[in-house]
Amino acid sequence: MLTLARTTCLALGGLALGFAQPGPTPQVAELSQQGAAATRAGRFAEAAATYRRLIALDPATPHWQMNLGLALQSLGQYREAAAALEQFVKKQPQPGPAHLLLGLSRLKLREFCPAVAPLEKARQWDAARSTLELADAYQGCRRWEPAARTYLAALKFRPGDAAIVRQTAHCFWQGRLYAEARPHFETQLARYRGDAEFNYEFGDTLVRLEGPEAGLEYLRTAVRAAPQLLGARAELGKALLETGSAAEALPHLEAAAAQDPALLLPLSRACRAIGRVADAERYAAEYRQRVGQTKR
Repeated sequence: MLTLARTTCLALGGLALGFAQPGPTPQVAELSQQGAAATRAGRFAEAAATYRRLIALDPATPHWQMNLGLALQSLGQYREAAAALEQFVKKQPQPGPAHLLLGLSRLKLREFCPAVAPLEKARQWDAARSTLELADAYQGCRRWEPAARTYLAALKFRPGDAAIVRQTAHCFWQGRLYAEARPHFETQLARYRGDAEFNYEFGDTLVRLEGPEAGLEYLRTAVRAAPQLLGARAELGKALLETGSAAEALPHLEAAAAQDPALLLPLSRACRAIGRVADAERYAAEYRQRVGQTKR
């Protein structure tokens, strides 16, 4: 799933720019103004160079690190931006814009788990700017239930946003909270009717809540749209087997078992149901061998 967070934070410009300690030296004061002017004009390389000079001249002022981080992030130098911002938040740990900047840099680096802590603090500072970003971090870190509930919270700031509702359903489904996932899937049926992953997740949700027949239509749609989606083929194969359609289940289980050896057991059952006893025994033996190896 794609993350939804905004990837720029230029709207934060000016929150820290131009800061100097009381009574700065004339050189520090002049460089401070130069850095602020360069940032506001979009001359981010010049701003970064200026703030590096300020850090060397005036290391006791942590805000130069924040301003440097903003300039570097605007240049797309996310790792360097994160390093500067980490230095700032160590000295200024109270929730503020630097935590959002740091979290966004981590998201751009796809370092989702390290993004969580600064974005949790950023949400304390400004929930409207930070909630969606935090949900993306939770999702990337595979913290499914917090991700789903944080996407729900993000809808307060973006009511009716279909992409956020979709992510909410996805994360509840990933977290196996099927009863909570279902209503969010249902509100998006018309929009995602032909989407393979949506149909796979919704079909699987219905199978788990109501039984195999309930999800067959959606699982079939998912497989027709994306035959390479092996998770959908696995769930369709199992649902067909449970509803007495072993012959139809067989090719889906065969395709998916190459990726998931646990499917060798239902594949063996499907072969036995249609009279392919030798194949059934072979798949059962392969299941015992491969699953036994993974347990050792």
